[in-house]
Amino acid sequence: MQVPVLQTVPHPFNDPERSEPQVGDPKWDELVNGAKANGIKVPGLLVTRKGFLAKRPDLANAIGDDAEYVVIYGHRRRAAAIAAGLATIPAVIDDAVMDDHGDLDAMTLENLGRQDLSEIAEAQMFARYSELGLSQRAIAEKLGVDQATVSRRLSLLLLVPEIQAAIAADAIRSAEGAALAGALPYGPARSWQKKADPAQGTDARRSEQLAAFALIADRGMSPTRAAERVLTERKSREQALAAGLEIVDPCERFGDSFHEHRLFEVSDVNLASANVVGAIDPSQGTLVFYAVDKPAGGTEDASESAARLAAEARAAAQKARREAGKKLVASVPSREKLVTHFIDQYAYGVSALATSAEGWRLAQAYLGQEGLDATEFRMSAQNGDEKRRGEIAWACAVAGYELAASSDSEEWGPSDLTYLDLLSERAGYKPTAWEEARLDAARRALRVAD
Repeated sequence: MQVPVLQTVPHPFNDPERSEPQVGDPKWDELVNGAKANGIKVPGLLVTRKGFLAKRPDLANAIGDDAEYVVIYGHRRRAAAIAAGLATIPAVIDDAVMDDHGDLDAMTLENLGRQDLSEIAEAQMFARYSELGLSQRAIAEKLGVDQATVSRRLSLLLLVPEIQAAIAADAIRSAEGAALAGALPYGPARSWQKKADPAQGTDARRSEQLAAFALIADRGMSPTRAAERVLTERKSREQALAAGLEIVDPCERFGDSFHEHRLFEVSDVNLASANVVGAIDPSQGTLVFYAVDKPAGGTEDASESAARLAAEARAAAQKARREAGKKLVASVPSREKLVTHFIDQYAYGVSALATSAEGWRLAQAYLGQEGLDATEFRMSAQNGDEKRRGEIAWACAVAGYELAASSDSEEWGPSDLTYLDLLSERAGYKPTAWEEARLDAARRALRVAD
């Protein structure tokens, strides 16, 4: 039968985008042009207002006062008919579909077969079944999808709208979004969560999730590492609050000489002292300490002792970095990110170190192939398949960064900041106190340069 199109309304469970004009979509234009030329040929499935409200009285406000029919499926055809100026659309009217949540089943099975259904829309469908009391396994079996897919999609509903929009725009993969939501959930507690965070609906949790997303989008961190960084900062702030320690921006508080106030012997820090303030390390999220008054200078003998301790600290840091470097080398970035690192190394002047004889030797050690003749190792890079060449190229790049950091230079620069970030993000490395001091100085130098 033909139904006046303006007497119909979309089902409240339907993805709103499917009930609106899709401007700029060629398939949408084709659908509208076809409706103008030939009308709508394929009928939609509708239920009467009375039949709908008999089963879903709580949705009366959602369908409005003027609707005589509710669309179960055929939402795009309805929207195209309105855009084409048609007065009626063909429809099958069947209130029996409302029995046992049949409207939800019909909509879901119809929409799951469509390629243009967004992952967020899928998640909302799965969530409605969860709200009916179905387990994730039961949802998967009912709809013929993988349980892991159901779990990942549901996780997307624990993301702030900005990140959901980023997934829709392909700015971040849905798998990354799901991993982030699992570690830093935001929003009301959901029935499918194994253990909801009591504070997950707060503005603080929203800010944390956005901060982690920025680390993923801007610095290429993995969702796991970004979440760890944010959780570390949360713990640091809780520690400072419990100790009554003021958290400051050291650059704002102390100016360009803020590094001279830094306290590295944490075991000797008295958190209750009015002469100590805290700050959040920008790379690690850890709590670091500063003296309100500059520590007093020492004697000449003390300076000699400090130089000896610095040399020991340098050697210990190098040993720790090179051990972590093995793990970093094993975590080969994507081809696109590899190219970015090579460009950066060329700009930083590190590429020459990466391809030097010492760079090749260190790369060989990172890959555990010290016993291989140096010439054979290089030949394996030239003659290997693409994967092998990428592994060796990445090992050389890491070696270049390490050699630059190990040089006798008094100061670190942008390449070293990049290197320590990579070690932290991809190998779980935590800089030593000696390295933290050099990182502080490098960041200060960059601020001055800017």
